Amino acid sequence: MQREDEEFVQLAESLNYKIERIFYFRHYSSKYFIGEGKLLEIELFLESNKIDKILFNAVLKSVQWYNLEKALKTSIYDRIMLILELFSNRAKSKEAVLEVELAKLNYQIPLLKEWIHRSKKGEHPGFMAGGEYDIDQYYFLVQRRIKNIKKELERIREERNERRKLRIRNGFYLVSIAGYTNSGKSQLMHTISGENVLVDNRMFSTLASKTSRIQGIKKRILITDTVGFIRNLPPWIIEAFYATLEDIFNSDLILLLIDAHDEYEIFKEKFITSLEILKNESRSNILPVLNKIDLQIDKLEEKINFVKENLSDPVLISAKTGAGIDNLIKKITESLKYDREFNISISPEKDYMPLLSFIYEFGEIEKMEEGNKINIVFKINSRFTGEIRKFIQLLNS
Repeated sequence: MQREDEEFVQLAESLNYKIERIFYFRHYSSKYFIGEGKLLEIELFLESNKIDKILFNAVLKSVQWYNLEKALKTSIYDRIMLILELFSNRAKSKEAVLEVELAKLNYQIPLLKEWIHRSKKGEHPGFMAGGEYDIDQYYFLVQRRIKNIKKELERIREERNERRKLRIRNGFYLVSIAGYTNSGKSQLMHTISGENVLVDNRMFSTLASKTSRIQGIKKRILITDTVGFIRNLPPWIIEAFYATLEDIFNSDLILLLIDAHDEYEIFKEKFITSLEILKNESRSNILPVLNKIDLQIDKLEEKINFVKENLSDPVLISAKTGAGIDNLIKKITESLKYDREFNISISPEKDYMPLLSFIYEFGEIEKMEEGNKINIVFKINSRFTGEIRKFIQLLNS
């Protein structure tokens, strides 16, 4: 079985589908996608086997979808529909549920148009292998539902954006865990934050992002687990799930988690796929992390060098055992440096304790000398420049 077929079978099995048989074909058909000989072979198989769905590891055109369902009288799923079904199965938050529904409805639009076109020609198709009904009315309902979902998502996103702005105003750095599905992102989230998240080896076990603080450090850092990447996703699906990806694109630092246990060629393919999705991000904001070093790993040095050549030196960890986690946290804190330094002198007669408390909470004191003047050198997030200037102005008044 080829690599892309293995991944497709994994997608199906993640939905607890039982694969009865896999058909391979050589001849492409614009009418059915597969050749008529292969179509006949499948028809014969269906006569003696009870099958609920036929899955195609391809993106079908609407006319092919229509012709296949009409000929085989069985529900047809292509690769995109299978992924959307999996997303629907995983969606828990209101936003994720709405995003999945919107993506599925948008994907149905060209199929509905094909059904409408056929019905106007006098044919009587049953949509998605279902019974006959007023497709024009259903199309109208779909369009109205899409409009309503977009409104609701816009409202939810505005609320989330306000929460993000509040975190920034409170001096929090935002770190996201990104990477291919099943690379161990949820396990890393649990290990690094102590957050009780679902750790599952099924594909797309994380759909709604989850945010928490990193344990054991003073610096204000929030870390977010995000949806896994997968190869050959069309741009509109990535856009449809903007909510989970938005956390990545708004991060101060992205941990690009890669499964070091994968075979070398698969490892490279997943890494390049992930970089392609992150192509608009500054490479300096991406920290590569090789996971699962507790396992026997072939060609580890080659994998390290490949990542180094294409991005930067990776951090090696085992999210499961905790190996390398302390080093990873150190790298994160070093990457998120306080970017503004102040050197101030204050009269000891002034009440400077509120300023000191503020610095201790949000920054780091580099040097403090007491004498005729209190001299303080400290670093802090530049987001607090306004607050520091207010303190200085008050103390100098």
